[in-house]
Amino acid sequence: MIRASVHNTTQLFFPQEANSQNPVVNFRLREFECISLLKKCDSLEELRQVHGQILKLGLFWSHPFRASNLVATCALSEWGSMEYASWIFRRIDEPVTFDYNVMARGHVKDLNFEAGLNLFEEMLVGGVVPDNFTYPPTLKACAGLSLLDEGMQIHGQVLKLGYHHDLFVQNSLINMYGKSGKIRDSCAVFQQMGLRSVASWSSLIAAHVHSGI
Repeated sequence: MIRASVHNTTQLFFPQEANSQNPVVNFRLREFECISLLKKCDSLEELRQVHGQILKLGLFWSHPFRASNLVATCALSEWGSMEYASWIFRRIDEPVTFDYNVMARGHVKDLNFEAGLNLFEEMLVGGVVPDNFTYPPTLKACAGLSLLDEGMQIHGQVLKLGYHHDLFVQNSLINMYGKSGKIRDSCAVFQQMGLRSVASWSSLIAAHVHSGI
C-alpha cells in the first residue's frame, strides 16, 4: 500500500509556498519537493510514481536535480532495481562521474561484477574522469572476477591520480590483492596507510585467511 505522504503527490509538488509570481522560485521549490519525496520512497512502486511526477514537471534534466538522484535512489536502495536504474541511466545524455559511480556500486552490490567493470571502462572511453569513489567498486569487481592484472593496472591509475591515500581505496586494494593471493601486496598497502579502520584490519585478516596463513 502506497503511503499517503508519497501517494498524495499533488499537495507535495504544489505547496502553498510555491504560489510565488516568480517561475524560477516555483521551479526550485518543486525540485526540492521531488528530492525530498525521493528520500521518502521505500519501494520501487513509490519511486516509479515519483519518477512520473518528475517527468510531468519537466525536472528530469534540470540542474542540480538531474537524473542522478533517481539513479542513485534506484541503484543503491535495498528495494531498488538495477534494471530500472539502468533504464534511467541510459536516458542521460551526458552521464557524470557520480552517475557512473552509483551504477557501478549498484551492480557490484548485486554481485554483477562484469557490469560494474564494464561501466568503468565505458567511463574512460567516454572521457569521464574517475574520482576516489570510482575505485572501491571497480577494485571489488576485479577481485570478484579474479582479474589481478586489471586490478594492478587500476592500482597504477590510483597512484597516478593521487587517490592511494584514500582510506576506502586502500581498503579495496588490500581486499583485491588478498583475494588474488597476493598477500605481500596486501601487506604493503596496509603498511603504507596513515590511518587504518576496522575494515582495514578485517581486509588484511581476510587476505591472510585466503592465502592460508
